[in-house]
Amino acid sequence: MLNDLPSIEKVFSPEPLFRPKLEGLPLPVAHLGPLREATQAIADLTQSPIEIGFQSLLAVSSLAVQSHANAETLAGTTPTSLFLLTVAPSGERKSACDKLASKSVHRWEEDQYPAYLRRVKAYEFEVEVHGRLQHKAVKTRVGGDGGEVIESDVIEEPIAPVIPRKVLSDVTSEGILHHHEEGDPSVGIFSDEGGQFFGGHAMSKENQLKSSAAFSRMWDGSPLNRTRGGQSLATFRHRRGCLHLMLQPGVAEGVFGNEIMRDQGFLSRCLIAQPNSKIGTRFITETEAEASKRLIAQEKLAEFHAKIYALLSLPPSTTENPRELTPRTLTLSSGARSILVAFANEVERQQAKDGDLASITGFASKAAAQAARIAGVFALLTDPDACALEPSVMLDAVELTAWYLSEAQRALDAGHIDPSLQKAELLRVWLLDNIPNAAFTKRMIVRRGPSAIRDTKTVEHLLGILERHHWIVRCPAANVNGRQSAQNWRLVSNA
Repeated sequence: MLNDLPSIEKVFSPEPLFRPKLEGLPLPVAHLGPLREATQAIADLTQSPIEIGFQSLLAVSSLAVQSHANAETLAGTTPTSLFLLTVAPSGERKSACDKLASKSVHRWEEDQYPAYLRRVKAYEFEVEVHGRLQHKAVKTRVGGDGGEVIESDVIEEPIAPVIPRKVLSDVTSEGILHHHEEGDPSVGIFSDEGGQFFGGHAMSKENQLKSSAAFSRMWDGSPLNRTRGGQSLATFRHRRGCLHLMLQPGVAEGVFGNEIMRDQGFLSRCLIAQPNSKIGTRFITETEAEASKRLIAQEKLAEFHAKIYALLSLPPSTTENPRELTPRTLTLSSGARSILVAFANEVERQQAKDGDLASITGFASKAAAQAARIAGVFALLTDPDACALEPSVMLDAVELTAWYLSEAQRALDAGHIDPSLQKAELLRVWLLDNIPNAAFTKRMIVRRGPSAIRDTKTVEHLLGILERHHWIVRCPAANVNGRQSAQNWRLVSNA
């Protein structure tokens, strides 16, 4: 009779660990400026939410322009570097959007590499010559016969060629410093698997504060310092870095509820988008009209890629050190300043007690700077020789920043989230990515799971949460990975 009973998986469906969020406001498509056509093109080609393609295009655009110009704000200047977080579940075609948006960046890297290899060979020869001349100069200064010391000119050491790598993915704060020793001074940290970033070494429990501070300094355009023992002290100035991470909703909940990342200021520097799902509505129609639409979309994307490739190929202004950037400043025209002042005053008013933005003052206090950054990106995409921010680009940037504020409020103003549920969701996503169809043990998670939860008591607690919410079920005693185990679980088949 027991065999005739339905399985527990059919009786109990998995229960969400978090309550669903309210639907967001639509992206203000009329204010996407020079990215409007490319954004629509990606949406047409992938049938993904339009916000995902826009986030990817905006990130790539920030990467292309940040080495060339800063933007004037109401309180000085700011880089045109942008930090973006895109929240969407698996199946929303995040990777497809990112691949389409970043195509020109990867092509530029590939095209630059042969010339870089030739420069490396020349550099190695220059180093060898420098060593010989330096040895000869030392002998001259000492004086072989003990006589008068002869002063000689200082022989400058050759500078290594810049590695043409623009995109970094799974990095730590130390990894960025290592890159800046010989790498490009303008980089983008892009990943369509943002959970690996937040669940990895960089954002492990012991590294969260340090990494959050380092990435915040990168957004600010501040010098990055290396002071670790066993390595030479170094300061990397005048570098630029933008960021775009794509997250699944469960991982995002944990990130948005992380007090360290909120209090330190990393999250308040990010522009968040979490579009409404289109899964279940993306039907394919093979008509002449659809074929024509796809052809037009490909042409519009090709125009965007040509702009990005040209900006990446434009040599940035630097000091004598090719790794220290000296971007020009896009000044605020009088009309743009008036728009930005009005926006800043309205945002400030809404931050007052009981105001609409009172709960996200960290984001709101940076709204004017974010608008100036977006305006700077739009200005250089429109005209690479631009010297000022005009009212049209500032109006678009202000409208977009207001939309981003509403998204931030939706993401962070949902009240306090139980940290245990955040960690349980982190574990659930890790299991889904790593052990979706096989039995697993507690030991496997302690040894290989997300670094933030690798202790036995924590894993036991989180497994209990996932079991109570019917995301996992117990299995009979079995041999798992060569070890006999009495306690085994697996994800339910309809999870």
